Amino acid sequence: MQRLNPAAKDLRTAAEKAATAAQKARADRLKQKRSKAGRKEKSTRTARFNGLKQGLEEAFEEADRKVQEELLAGLYKVGGDDDEEEDDE
Repeated sequence: MQRLNPAAKDLRTAAEKAATAAQKARADRLKQKRSKAGRKEKSTRTARFNGLKQGLEEAFEEADRKVQEELLAGLYKVGGDDDEEEDDE
């Protein structure tokens, strides 16, 4: 193979080094994730996202309530009640 590709040996060693480095990096990430600090970061993120989700649900409920109030008051037109499109015919 050395005749066909003079850099094959160097590429193979570089690939082996990269594979071992990736394996070590993955092991380090898992170790950090499972540590006490990693679990604390996870709980912080979870609490933050749950708070955002709750805020989003409240905003949606408020917007839906406003739309329902406008429908009852007759201030909100439903999409199919457009008379302007019929004038073109």
